[in-house]
Amino acid sequence: MKEAFDAGALERGYAFLDDCPEQFLPDLITLPVGTLAERVRGLRAWRDALLDGRLPPDGTWPLPGIAAPARLAAEPLDILRFCKGQPELVDAFLRDVLASFTRQASVVRAEVVARLRELEQLERQRMEEEEAQAAKRERRAPKATQLDEVTLARLRQQAEREVAQRPVKADADLLAGWEERTRIWAAISDVFGDLGELMGRGWDLSIGVLRHMGWTDLVRLRELVEQLPQLTEVVRALGRLHASDAEETITETVFVPMRRLEEERREVWTRHVPAETRGIERSGELARMLPVEAVNLGHPKLRYLWHARRAERALLTYRVEGLEVERTLVERDSEEAVEQRSPRPRRGPIIAVMDTSGSMHGLPEQVGKALVLEALRTAHAEKRRCFLYAYSGPGQVLEFELSLTEGGLGRLLAFLGQSFGGGSDVSEVTARVVQRLGEKDWKRADVLFVSDGEWPVPVSLPHLIEQAREAGTRFHGVQIGNRGRTGLHAICDPVHVFHDWAAVGGW
Repeated sequence: MKEAFDAGALERGYAFLDDCPEQFLPDLITLPVGTLAERVRGLRAWRDALLDGRLPPDGTWPLPGIAAPARLAAEPLDILRFCKGQPELVDAFLRDVLASFTRQASVVRAEVVARLRELEQLERQRMEEEEAQAAKRERRAPKATQLDEVTLARLRQQAEREVAQRPVKADADLLAGWEERTRIWAAISDVFGDLGELMGRGWDLSIGVLRHMGWTDLVRLRELVEQLPQLTEVVRALGRLHASDAEETITETVFVPMRRLEEERREVWTRHVPAETRGIERSGELARMLPVEAVNLGHPKLRYLWHARRAERALLTYRVEGLEVERTLVERDSEEAVEQRSPRPRRGPIIAVMDTSGSMHGLPEQVGKALVLEALRTAHAEKRRCFLYAYSGPGQVLEFELSLTEGGLGRLLAFLGQSFGGGSDVSEVTARVVQRLGEKDWKRADVLFVSDGEWPVPVSLPHLIEQAREAGTRFHGVQIGNRGRTGLHAICDPVHVFHDWAAVGGW
C-alpha cells in the first residue's frame, strides 16, 4: 500500500531559505556555485564572520579555488576592521563578493574545459599510437579508437585538480571597487580612532572630508597631539571628573513573583491529519481515490458517471487518520530570581572654550586646536557630547556641537581651517557657558578653557564661576605659555601650563 502524500514535504524541503537574508535571495538562486542549501549556509557563515570583523574559516563555501580571489582581495583592502558591527557595509561588500564568486566560477569552468580538451587530445594520440603498434604486430588494419565514459571521467577529475592547483590572484574588480573607499576610511580612522556615524552615511561623505581645506590641518594636528602626550593627559583628566568612587557595579538578587502561561499538549486522533490509512470511505478527494475508480475515466460513457460521483463526493477513497497535538495555555504561579545592578555613573559631556584672539595666533593657535581635536576624540570614544565655544572680541563668539556627523565634522573642519585674530572678551563667552550648564543635558559637563590668559578678569566673572562650581562643575584651564598667574587662574582650577615649545618646533 502506497504512503499518503505529505503536503508539507515541499515546504520542509526549502525551510533552509528562511536563514537567507531577503536581499541576497535573488543572487543566491542564480549563483552557479554549489547547491542552494550550500549557498545559503555559506552566505550566513560569510555574513556572520564579516560582522565579527574577520573572514570565515578555510573550507567554508565555496570551494577554495573560487573563494580565493575574494579572500586575497580582502587582505590588502584591510576592510575587515570596518565591517565589524556594520550590517549595511557588510551587505554591500558581500554582494560584490558574490559577484566575485560568479566571475571566478566562470573562469574555473573555462579553464577546466580547455584543459580537458588538451587531455582528451593527448589521450587519443596515446591510444592511436598503441593501436597502430598493436595492428602492426598483428598485421592488421588499425581500428578506430574512442574514449569511454570511465576515461572521460578520469580526465575531467585530472583537469579539475590541475586547475585547482594553479596560482590565483586577488580579484581585480573587487579591489578597484573598494580600494579608494578603504583608503579614505583608514585615513579618517587614523585621526578619529573610528569612523562613528560616517560609516553609515556612504563613502561620498568620506571623500568630501578628505577634499576639505581643513583636512590637512586636522591630520597635522593629530600628529602634534602624538608629539605632546601632556595634551592627551589633560583631556583624559576631564573624563574622570564625574566618575564615581565606587567603580564596581552593585549586584543583588531578588525573588520576584511571576505568573507564567505554560503550554500543555495532548494527542488526539483526527481525520484532519493524513498520517495512517484506516479503511475506505466515500469522498471527493482525488489524492486518496482508489485505483478502481480511475478505470471509469478511460471509458467514453462511464467517465460521465465518474464526474457525477465526484461531484456527489461518492468516490471510493482511502480513509486516513493521524495524531493531532492540541495545545492549551495554563497559568501557573512561580518565583524567579532576578539580578538587579546599579549602573555605573555616566560621565558628563565636555565643553571646550577656545580663545581665538590675536595673541593666540601662531604656535598657541595650533596647540589650542590640537586640544579641541583631542577633546572631540575623547568624547567620541566615550560616547559623550562635546560643545565648542570659540571667542575673541565683544560679540564675537562662535558656538557649535562637535560630533562625527556630516554637519559636525564640516563645522570642525571649517573651524580648524580659519586663522585667529581680534580682541579678547571672556565675560560674554563665560556667561553663555554658565547658561548652557543650566540645561538638563549639560548639567554634568566638564569645562576646558584654552587661552594664553592675556586678558583682565571682569568683576562679574568670579561670581558666575562660583555659582557653577557650587552646582558641581569643574573648570580646567590650559594656559599656552608660561606667563605666571594670569586671568585664567581666576576662572579655572587646576590650570595646566603649556610651555614645551621645543616639541612643536617644526610648526
